[in-house]
Amino acid sequence: NDIGHTAASTSCFIVSTVKMLPKLKSNDANHHHTRAPFADLSKRRKTVKFVASVLLLWSGWQLICSQNRMLKDIASNLQTPSAFAAEERRDGSIDSSAGETLRNPAHNSHAADSDRSHHADASHANVLPSSPPPSNSSLVIIMGNLRGGEQAWESLYKKVLDVNSADLALIIGPTNSTSNYLYPNSSLYTRAKYIWNFREYNDWADAIDLINETSWRETHLPSFTRKRTGLLGGVKGHLGSGAIIFMIRWFLSQQLLDNPDVLDQYEKFVISRADHYYQCSHEYTTLDLSNNTVWIPQGEAYGGVTDRHLIVSRANILDTLDIFPTLFQQRDEQLQDWIAVGTPESILKRVWTSKGLNVRRMKRVMFTCATPLDTSRWKRAK
Repeated sequence: NDIGHTAASTSCFIVSTVKMLPKLKSNDANHHHTRAPFADLSKRRKTVKFVASVLLLWSGWQLICSQNRMLKDIASNLQTPSAFAAEERRDGSIDSSAGETLRNPAHNSHAADSDRSHHADASHANVLPSSPPPSNSSLVIIMGNLRGGEQAWESLYKKVLDVNSADLALIIGPTNSTSNYLYPNSSLYTRAKYIWNFREYNDWADAIDLINETSWRETHLPSFTRKRTGLLGGVKGHLGSGAIIFMIRWFLSQQLLDNPDVLDQYEKFVISRADHYYQCSHEYTTLDLSNNTVWIPQGEAYGGVTDRHLIVSRANILDTLDIFPTLFQQRDEQLQDWIAVGTPESILKRVWTSKGLNVRRMKRVMFTCATPLDTSRWKRAK
């Protein structure tokens, strides 16, 4: 590099001198005593230009040679994959076949492929396995008949499941049942992580028998004389759907008890229905569920607390579902007191109060809806 720079500086000096020669010639024209030394000025200029050109070429060549030497030095200090493999082989982490490339350069093609494979294996071995993605910590459970249609269910996905990173479970009757036959290809089936089915009954008194057999028919059933309040709706002779919704809660509690891994996985649970249309994001994961708190929407109380939607913690979910077993533990005057109002909402409030649950209300972000073919035990959609 020093030689090249020196040659370049010298050539630049000569070129500068050549540029001054025309000025010297001009001065010679004005001073006759300088004419003799520069009589052959044109010839000398050509000679100087030739020497300068040679020096320039020589300095350029020196620069190129010095750059080549530098690149060779860098290349010789770099470890190729084969050298890297051989170095690791000496440490015992790569088998001896990887070093064959260094000892047998004649097998370049085969050895190069071998080197690449060993190097890839070594790189892969140094990568730590990625951690599994965190599982969702809340579960939304849809109970009862499939109603509301795809528009309502899309609002559920977008404004409840997605915003809370929640999983979905369905606890419904058979797919081909009279309540679900309208939606054999519902997107709920695809989105749900869990699908639990229960049997449907012509007389839901037969379902209540599953709790404590048939003794309740003699000890409690005669007390339910108000048949139009909906509390035992689904039992023969009673209007409404109270017995149905409370038995579905009991079926759900049995599923959770039979699947403790579900209870262990989720910290928060939402229990709702399929025919809710969500106008706003339902960000329930921000709700405080400490101190045995259960959150419900405002309204639809009917003498108690709404049974349409709730948010509860893992610690309290079984208590919120334990309605009929607790009701049928009441006898005589206490039973009469509990069923005085006679609505499902009033019994829900009685049971939750007896279990020490604290109810808090939030602003409603949803409303119930129906498609033209949806039906309920109370009315048909218009």
